[in-house]
Formats: sequence, structure tokens, C-alpha cells
Amino acid sequence: MKTRNHKILDHPILGYFLLLVFAMVVSELGGMIDGVINHSALGIASGDTAVLGSGIGTAIGALVAVGLFKLWFRPDFKGCVQAKGLLTGILLLLPVLVIHYIGSVVSWTTFGTGSVLLAFLAAFAPGFGEEVAFRGLGVANYMRTIKSEKQIKVIFWLSSLVFGLIHVTNIFAGGDPLSCAVQGLYATGIGMALGAVYLRTGNLLPCILGHMSLDFMEFIRGDLSHSGGLMTGMGVGDWITCFAAVVGAAWGLWLIRSKYHPEIIALWNDKWSKGSNTVR
Repeated sequence: MKTRNHKILDHPILGYFLLLVFAMVVSELGGMIDGVINHSALGIASGDTAVLGSGIGTAIGALVAVGLFKLWFRPDFKGCVQAKGLLTGILLLLPVLVIHYIGSVVSWTTFGTGSVLLAFLAAFAPGFGEEVAFRGLGVANYMRTIKSEKQIKVIFWLSSLVFGLIHVTNIFAGGDPLSCAVQGLYATGIGMALGAVYLRTGNLLPCILGHMSLDFMEFIRGDLSHSGGLMTGMGVGDWITCFAAVVGAAWGLWLIRSKYHPEIIALWNDKWSKGSNTVR
């Protein structure tokens, strides 16, 4: 049987960016639900703080994007949000998570704390939305198309750097320039750990839950709960979380070193075992 042609999605790099935009748009559409939440009993705050009372709608939109992606490639793709590999993924992320949690707790002592409920709701948006957009769909599609183990690190670096750069744009939303620059580097390091775990497990769920937990711990901070999540300065806890990102970068590179390339290729070939790049 001839190879199925998915046109632009068969180009690994263009496909990555197309799916990134697709996931962001669908997530934003889902985010319209958050407006209802902010005017409900859950939206217990007003003004800037109410902005953090959003996230569930974005998460729903992200899951819809995942579903549409799987539907498009049916029955070729086995999916990326599943129970298999969840525990392994969490354990692989644990060294980075623990250091980050310590930094967040230190920040609480410096900046105080805000609403746990609003922080929990806010964590859904980046946890689901950003993981599906920057890693979930684009990385899965990329791994469908590659032919060589050498290409693994291309998507590893691409997804990590794009994830970091998008966080620098917070400067245009009023964030402190130095804090936004540091946040971009931080996001790159954390993205490297998350990307490596996704490549190693083929499961996005550990990344979603890990990402949610990190943002939840940060959004409880008093300063972020009143700024809509924008950083306006760097405290001791922030530097500890930056160290977690440095550890994340080193850990991510360790997790996808060449020793594991055959394992990664085999895992993704299995996920695409009926894939469109297979001549049948």
C-alpha cells in the first residue's frame, strides 16, 4: 500500500509549527468556558486576581485538540494521553520537580500566598494547553515522519527553545524585562526535561501533571496571584526554581543521550505501528 500523504504535516518542522498553532487556537476556543467560571461561584475574586480563576476551559480545548489529532490519523496513532508510562514519566521528572517545589515554598515566605483554589484553576491552562501545543501534537507528528535516530535531538531542541522564547514575550504584557528574560531561560530548561520525558515514554500525561504541579505551586504566591501570573521581580525562591531549570536541562540531555535513541525510535514506531509512513 502506498504511503499516505498528509501534505504539510508530512514535513516535520512545518508540521510542528502548524500543529502548535492549531492546538493553541483550539485551546483558546475552549478557554471561552473560563469566562463563565470567572462569573460563577468559583470566580471568588475580582480584578486581576480573577484572571487566575481560569484554566479548565483551556484544558478542555487542549484535550479536544488531542482528540482531533488522533481522529485525523485514525487508526494509525495509538495516542499520547494514557496510563501506560505515567508512573515512569513522573519518576523521571521527580528530581526536577522536588527542587522546583522547594523554590516555590521559599517564594511563599517572601511574597506570601494567595488563593489555593484560583491557583489550582490557573494551573490547568499551562498544564494542558502548553504541553499539548509545544510538545504533544508537534512532537508526536515529528516522530511519525523521521527516518534517523540523529533527528531525535532536532525536535528536542526545537520544542524546548520555542517553549522558552514564547515565555519571553511576557514582556509585552507588562512583565519586568529581566524577569521575563530569566523566565525564558527557565522555561527552556524545564522544557528540556519535559520534552525528554515525553520522548522517552511516548506519554504526555506525566508532562501535563508535572507542569500543572509546578505552576500550581507558583500561582499560590501572593505576588503572582495579584499580577495575573506575570513576574515583577526575582526573589530567592525564583533563583532556586531557576536552578531546577538548570538541573532540568542537564537531566533532559542525559535522558535522551544516544544510548537511548534506539529505545526512543522503537517506542514511537510502535505508537505509529500502523502509521502513514509505513509501506503496507
